[in-house]
Amino acid sequence: MRKIFISLLLLSGLSLNLVAQPKDIMKESIPVAMFQVTYAFHFPALDQKVTYGVSNTIGGSFVYKTESNWLFTANGNYIFGKKVKGDRIDVFGEGITTVNGEITGGSGSYAGFSINQRGVHFQAEAGKLFPIWPNPNSGIFVQAGIGYLMNRIRIDFQRETYNTPYVVYEDYEYGYDRMRGGSALHLEAGYLYLSDSRITNVSVSLEMTYARTRDFREYDFRVFDGVPVGYTDPNKRYNNLYYGIRVTWNIPTYQRQPEAFYYN
Repeated sequence: MRKIFISLLLLSGLSLNLVAQPKDIMKESIPVAMFQVTYAFHFPALDQKVTYGVSNTIGGSFVYKTESNWLFTANGNYIFGKKVKGDRIDVFGEGITTVNGEITGGSGSYAGFSINQRGVHFQAEAGKLFPIWPNPNSGIFVQAGIGYLMNRIRIDFQRETYNTPYVVYEDYEYGYDRMRGGSALHLEAGYLYLSDSRITNVSVSLEMTYARTRDFREYDFRVFDGVPVGYTDPNKRYNNLYYGIRVTWNIPTYQRQPEAFYYN
């Protein structure tokens, strides 16, 4: 028993010594857990382009890079944009706005509002880093993943208690927002730079996301040429695609290599 106890103490001391002497990220490949803060700018295509214009994405991720440079990522993104295709009559249909695209509030005057794109995107990814420069933990990476995408039209009103636009207020807004969501496939390729510094750890990448979505709203309130759009088709699927560039700031959790000091 005494020998076992001594052996455990020796193993514990060895483990602590290994933890206390981290590998040098500038000289050898190491496993790294990272938190990420990201921003992306996207262009729409396919059915996404019918309703929306360019959009922005901000998000956060958790990434684990293995010693052999495999990447495993989980992230969440918030999508926002000011560009919605068509005019206000396209968004609300006939009989809601004036000929100038205004909506009359409860007091009889025009209610101020804006129309924007909003959405979310969650995904899990796996990929590979190919070191090139300036160390074994930096280089070209490629990733692919699956997840979930949702987007909708958001109507932002100036919430004036004396001039509420009741025709599109609260639950009525759901009949115009065209909320859609579904599974998504994501592809990404770029350059990752990691260093011994806590500040200069960044990546830049090109990415593309394809989502197969469906309507979440059972009924569309819009009317065109006197005919209501009516119930949405539960079997209809939309092909949403957007592509663009992503910039990421990485916050690694590895221990910084201690600086060497020399004495005379």
